[in-house]
Amino acid sequence: MRTLYNMLFKRQLKGNLVWSVSVALMTLVVVVLYPYVKDMYTVMPPEVMAIMEQFGGIPSNALEYYATEGAMMTQLFGSIYAAMLGFTMINLFESEKTAEVLYVQGTPKRTFYISKQLLMVTLIILFSIVQYLFGLLGFAIIKENVNHLDYIYFHLIDTLLLVVFAYLGFGMCLLLKSTSKVMTSIILPLPLYVLTFVSSLTDNDIIKGLKYASPFTFADPVVILKNQTSIDSISLIVYISVIIIISTMFFKLYKTRIHTV
Repeated sequence: MRTLYNMLFKRQLKGNLVWSVSVALMTLVVVVLYPYVKDMYTVMPPEVMAIMEQFGGIPSNALEYYATEGAMMTQLFGSIYAAMLGFTMINLFESEKTAEVLYVQGTPKRTFYISKQLLMVTLIILFSIVQYLFGLLGFAIIKENVNHLDYIYFHLIDTLLLVVFAYLGFGMCLLLKSTSKVMTSIILPLPLYVLTFVSSLTDNDIIKGLKYASPFTFADPVVILKNQTSIDSISLIVYISVIIIISTMFFKLYKTRIHTV
């Protein structure tokens, strides 16, 4: 398993770094703009202030600003990468027409299945570490002290969010035909992000209740870093269960899929 894992890791590392640094640079730019944006908040008209209240209110420090401006952007682009990564894990060999050669080498199919999951989670962790470090770099550049425990806690929850989307992409690929394109996986994060956004703006109980269908709910940066209230346990439990189901029960779909390659 180690040989297979190392081979897969080397092939995926470059793409992971490109995504990680690209998203992190956008977040870095947002963070270093805080001193300038902070002054803008003081002259905002009441109408704009009312809109801001819908998104957690005016941030009172750099970490709250990061939650309302930087972290939400990181989550959106990070979830897109995670979903595409999970989707790619299944089609990794099939798209290169090397599946038949690899699957007849005597390595158990379960080893492939587990190795791909381990690699997927590893790459998500690396992605999250880069986001964490670039965020710290941004705070250092603008010389802002932040609560590191809160910052670390958020990134742990955010990593779990990305792992969820990776598994959703992983499972989605197993449910679709082997000819499906990786861009198909984008339909996972975008609607769920919009759903979370809309449910936070309405007073309708039915629409507001739809937030439990989105993993963005349990990783809301405004809730964690600004309001500092408990994360949504229902959404968290639902998607941890989804990870468990896909990582174990979907193995039958994987075996069926590779036999038809």
